[in-house]
Amino acid sequence: MRTIKLVSAVSALVFFSVGGFCVYLNDYLDRTYPAHPAITNKATRKLLRGAALREHIAPDPRIAYMFLLRALEDIYADGELSEDSEAVQEIIARMADAAAQAGERGPAEQMLEDSWSKVEQKKTGESEGWRMQQICRLADVLGPLQTSQGKHSAAISTYGAALRASKAAHELADNSQHEEFLLKQANYVTSLGEAFALSGDYDSAHTLLSSVLVDLNERQQSGKVDKWTCLDAVVMLDLAQVEHKRGDIKQSRQWAEAGLGVTGKWPRVGACDNCQAHLLAHLAKLSESQGDIKGALQYYELGLKHFNDTQTGDLEKLEAATRRLNSQMLQNVDQ
Repeated sequence: MRTIKLVSAVSALVFFSVGGFCVYLNDYLDRTYPAHPAITNKATRKLLRGAALREHIAPDPRIAYMFLLRALEDIYADGELSEDSEAVQEIIARMADAAAQAGERGPAEQMLEDSWSKVEQKKTGESEGWRMQQICRLADVLGPLQTSQGKHSAAISTYGAALRASKAAHELADNSQHEEFLLKQANYVTSLGEAFALSGDYDSAHTLLSSVLVDLNERQQSGKVDKWTCLDAVVMLDLAQVEHKRGDIKQSRQWAEAGLGVTGKWPRVGACDNCQAHLLAHLAKLSESQGDIKGALQYYELGLKHFNDTQTGDLEKLEAATRRLNSQMLQNVDQ
């Protein structure tokens, strides 16, 4: 009898614990990733909540896409919202993002370009503020897609439009969103600089990246981890790569070393760890290009140690480079 009571008590405890967690999770998703207020159907909002879970909490872009597709089908079946409505266009932007992450770049780009055209022609959205923010939402996915496909001129146009839209939306927003818009604009200037660099316009890239770095240096005075953390190091890495392309090896090295000085202050911060892996790889390549095999080997070994500590970097390339340089050093000794 006591055993039955104990099992019943444990079962009840588990039931209420799971139930409480589900209530908390649903509330968190509704507050943090709210569905558009025009969507009132409970079943549809539940699907959008499931999509948010698979987009942000337990990422799986293919499942997120299916949730969003089902939600869109429900909306069209209800007939209350048109394809040009704000709510539907926001879902389409999220579907494009999920498709892109799942590797379906063609369909993603088509959805984004169609939505972009509607926003530019003011065929969707009731307010100018929403249209400006929608341009930013679309650019956040379209820009990287264009860059990855070598469409650098298109990426420059996309990020330029997003920067202008962000500034316009910032002027219409309340003070509570001030910091969010400043961060968004800093990211767009950085992406714009990277796009110019990839297009071969290194002077424009240098001007943009240098200008944003001034603002970022002022933002790094808080001493706490936030969304600004190590963005300055990322820009320093970009500048190092730009200077390398311009043929200024000394300046490239200085920027990369300055970036390492930043990332070293933030151990176990994901963005910083990732940036540090790229900085070490860049310095190794610089040393190797100048015939400094010993220096390059030291940087590759630091990269291996960094990988073991943080699991960031390309282990296969690091090991191959280390073996190759060690072999080269032995050959030099034999000679």
